[in-house]
Amino acid sequence: MSNKPRIPYTQPSITELEVRYATDAAANGWGEHCYDYIHRFEAAFKAHLGVQYAIATSSCTGALHLGMAALGIGPGDEVILAGTN
Repeated sequence: MSNKPRIPYTQPSITELEVRYATDAAANGWGEHCYDYIHRFEAAFKAHLGVQYAIATSSCTGALHLGMAALGIGPGDEVILAGTN
């Protein structure tokens, strides 16, 4: 065992329901049908939070673009991110 300090983390809670959802999305959620899943998720998320609006994206890249646009980040601004090798 190493004497290096460890950073604790939690494991995801994945049940058979999540496995079924992921399997269905992987099998049927490609191309134009990915938006079917996004719209279903947005509706469920809005209901869960009790809010009027929620925005989901089909990728992290899209979410980052939306977040930066909402913050007014644009040409000439510096954004520092962790490495993603």
